[in-house]
Amino acid sequence: MQEIKSVFLFGSGRVATQMAVALKQAGIELKGVYSKSYTNALVLAEKVDCIAIQAIEEIPSDADAYLFAVLDTTLGALLNNFNTFEGILLHTSGSLGLNVFSKRQKNVGVFYPLQTFTKEKPLDFKSIPLLIESDNDLVLRQIHALAEKISNSVKVANSVQRKQIHLAAVFANNFSNHMIHLSQKLMDDHGLDFNLLKPLIKETFQKLETIDPAQSQTGPAIRGDETILAEHLNLLNDKPEIQQIYQLLSDSIKKNKL
Repeated sequence: MQEIKSVFLFGSGRVATQMAVALKQAGIELKGVYSKSYTNALVLAEKVDCIAIQAIEEIPSDADAYLFAVLDTTLGALLNNFNTFEGILLHTSGSLGLNVFSKRQKNVGVFYPLQTFTKEKPLDFKSIPLLIESDNDLVLRQIHALAEKISNSVKVANSVQRKQIHLAAVFANNFSNHMIHLSQKLMDDHGLDFNLLKPLIKETFQKLETIDPAQSQTGPAIRGDETILAEHLNLLNDKPEIQQIYQLLSDSIKKNKL
């Protein structure tokens, strides 16, 4: 089995940056970086000591793999430029399947890191689950071997499974973070210090290490305290959108009570 020893990277955003750093640290040769923003490509290329490519025509054709860490909405059009590349084409999307690749393209797969990323915050990539997929057994083994170099948690997940995981991840990360944003807004609107809530937020998520979330649910909704629920809703009369969210979530908590 031919080992993936070199990778060319598309993208310069959060996923691309963290992925490039992880590959570099694992000893994978980075053949270069291409991004719609050449300036951003230069920044990332300097960070991981490789070259930035300004034009698609200049992309080297001898990389073992081409990793597309770009927006889902731009991936299809970008892939049309690489029908003749011999290297494995990989995308990092949680919601797109293998069918995004043209049937003319062989040796394709998915390399999806299940994590939330920022450019500035270093991550231990070894702890990040990597979900992989390919319809070619040899390519799948090659991808698996590459994934194991940067992560201790590598799982094969087909397109249907990955879409469900991505949906669940939106609830776990995107929605929970938005709830925290709203809580900060409520504090700020009344001149209160949001830092007061941080120990509570930290404990909420730390409990997940030892307690099932359904068992650790607290608050007026799970207690059935209708007096407090009504009082909270009344406090939100001037914020109807947040009031609606409060009502919907409280109803959901009551319906999902153990």
